[in-house]
Amino acid sequence: MKTYNNKILLVYFLYLFIGCIFYLNLNINEFPSKYVFTDWLINYEGGFVRRGLLGQLIFDISNIFNFDIKSIILFFQVTIYSVYFFIFYLILSKIKTNFFWFLIIFSPILFLYPLSELEALGRKDIFVITIFLIFSIMNYKSLNILLLSFIVLFSLSSLIHEITFFYIFHYLFIIYIKNKIQIKQKSKIHHYILILFLILILLYFNLYQHNFVVIQEIVNSYNFEDFTTKSGSFSHISPSINNVLIKTLHNISILSILRYGWLLMIGIFPIIYFIKINNKHENKYFNLKNIIFIFLLASIPLYMLIFDWGRVIYINYNFFIIILVFLFKLGLFDGSHLTNKLNKFNNKLKVFIFIIFCLAYAPKILVTDDLASFPLYRSIIKIFKISTTYY
Repeated sequence: MKTYNNKILLVYFLYLFIGCIFYLNLNINEFPSKYVFTDWLINYEGGFVRRGLLGQLIFDISNIFNFDIKSIILFFQVTIYSVYFFIFYLILSKIKTNFFWFLIIFSPILFLYPLSELEALGRKDIFVITIFLIFSIMNYKSLNILLLSFIVLFSLSSLIHEITFFYIFHYLFIIYIKNKIQIKQKSKIHHYILILFLILILLYFNLYQHNFVVIQEIVNSYNFEDFTTKSGSFSHISPSINNVLIKTLHNISILSILRYGWLLMIGIFPIIYFIKINNKHENKYFNLKNIIFIFLLASIPLYMLIFDWGRVIYINYNFFIIILVFLFKLGLFDGSHLTNKLNKFNNKLKVFIFIIFCLAYAPKILVTDDLASFPLYRSIIKIFKISTTYY
């Protein structure tokens, strides 16, 4: 059974990887007009600006080596998706998969989402997720090395995309668990001061220094036709948090809350139902329901500030599954509890639940969008149709 399940996993991840490469290569033909590419073109040529690190790196590589910018962007995109899928596959292939893990792996808000909703493919979000994934799987011999890794990786992720700040709790949670279970060193006051100082410095750059950027100079650093300060992501550099908040709140409706509430439910319910932290580690504060509640609470500002709710739920779920896998690998979950729950389901019920939870629904990109249907099926058909058309 384990070999069979791993073959399913391998086939699925190969499909995800090949599908992403296929569309990334196809999308590059729309450079630089497509929205996703304008985000990659934000650089520091007009002063410090949020999410400008990758753009500056690409800009410098292009100038120094005389490489085509769109080819460099494609290289970065392919590389980061390769790392993301490879690490996840490596981790999951070592877990004895069962019905619970199938519900997680094939969830429409996890790996499949960028293929089912192509507007989410190629975004810098994948860097934010992958950097956290790397931080979570690394082994650290001391608390100082752990904190040094946090400083480097959290800073890198924050400079790639400021959305990283909303996941500071996830990083701190990993630090706490790794130190408590693995490293077992006493935290000192200078450790807390160091973390606080890092956060304040990054906030200073992203909230204050960012205000002095000259967007026109960034635009002028490229020689693209019809490329202005209003093109794609460049139009979102200047608006204040208040303006963004008002725009998002104005478009939130009861229907959109119900849509995404349903998606959250089908993503979280299997976790709540099937697994629990074993009695050795669980207490009234450290239990799965409290962890889920705090993560959901921490994500509320994102839904209020970002219009792309599909991307938000995708990033949130990735972060949570990374933590779930991390806790599982540490042996913190009760294996007998999972086995007992799984034994209550016959094969027919499993098939029905799998179809409803994994194959029937998926989010679109915007808060105002309706849900998509049959994401895996539609993504396969879409690739087949485009392949026959272009090739």
